[in-house]
Amino acid sequence: MSFVDNNNKFNIKDINRSKNNLFEEDEEILEALNLSSNINKNNLNNKLLSKENKNEIREDDFRENKNKFIKRYKSEDSRLYGITFQSSVESDFINVAVSSLNMNTNNNISILSFSQEDIFNEEDIINKDNININNINSINNDTIYLRSQVQCDFPVSNILFSPHEQNKNLLISTSDILRLYSFEEEKLSLKVDFKKRIKDYCGPLTSCDWSHSNNSIIGVCSIDTTCAIWDLNKFQVRYMIIAHDKEVFDISLGPDEFTFMSTGADGSVRLFDSRSANSSSIIFETRDKSPMTRLKWNLVNPNFILTVIVDKNEIYILDQRKLTSPYAILKVHTNVVNNAIWAPESNTNLISVSDDKSALLWDIYCDSDQPEEYIMKYDAQSEIENVSWGNITQNWVGIIDGNQAEILRIQ
Repeated sequence: MSFVDNNNKFNIKDINRSKNNLFEEDEEILEALNLSSNINKNNLNNKLLSKENKNEIREDDFRENKNKFIKRYKSEDSRLYGITFQSSVESDFINVAVSSLNMNTNNNISILSFSQEDIFNEEDIINKDNININNINSINNDTIYLRSQVQCDFPVSNILFSPHEQNKNLLISTSDILRLYSFEEEKLSLKVDFKKRIKDYCGPLTSCDWSHSNNSIIGVCSIDTTCAIWDLNKFQVRYMIIAHDKEVFDISLGPDEFTFMSTGADGSVRLFDSRSANSSSIIFETRDKSPMTRLKWNLVNPNFILTVIVDKNEIYILDQRKLTSPYAILKVHTNVVNNAIWAPESNTNLISVSDDKSALLWDIYCDSDQPEEYIMKYDAQSEIENVSWGNITQNWVGIIDGNQAEILRIQ
């Protein structure tokens, strides 16, 4: 596999995050969502370790075939943050959802579509298999298309398409509250607002996850220290618990529908089983109680967990068989790591993204003596805040940098 880069750059406009003319309640929600998204970060002064990329494609080759490897979508008026792939492919087209993180009440969730084929002309794409493309992005008029968009009152902390073929058109989002959307007949529409389904309002919500073993189970976490497991068949909470001593920043559902992990501002990773509501296990804590903003459970090998430490250039790889110390600490990034995810169907590969404008591909088994070395690298124009790797479309990775979504092909 190899990341493929190019040298074509274009300017990113500054995004206005003004809070003018907001109600007091709105300001509190925006402040909380801003905290959980970890936008304001401290710069680090570490030097990047140089490494020759043996799989690098020559620049001349890339210029000739650039549409094969990188697709771009640029929002003209929003800072983007969330990104998720739909778990299906319509003919040759792949759908991706992106969401905005404007610190005001003017936000949106957009469905984008792109073709895996090399180069089409505009008429061929629009008429291919009767797929209706609503709008062509002005930056790359033959790559990524805006198919549908809905407006949101608040910035979206996370979005996730269902990983299941049975309900592939369902999309969840967390913000001031949990919402369920449906993307059908070329239109994204709100299906359920869960604020109306729970008596004790808990929010704002900081993240969410979808069970891979049960297509009706989702988990959410909140700044009010709670985690909740929802049953979409009944549209009600199956399980809610005070999970941490401080804000919960991320949740990751396990290999079955009962277990999940969470992490947050108290610097701990905790394991829960909804069949035993009164017990939990603290499986890891940072020595200085540094908050952890991201957590991903490897469902191929459930022994492995990765976590991201707030305002640091470190990724911790944990092995549940030996929790006395991390299996590895990945700290090649020269600035704050914003997110890291496991590759689908892999117990060894992961991708991390950072404020140092790079996305790094790792293989924690590639060298047992030095698991801390990345194997491939992609350089973006600006800080990379988020990353997604589709379950079905495994040769495409999506990143968010500024007001731009980039879809990178791995080969």
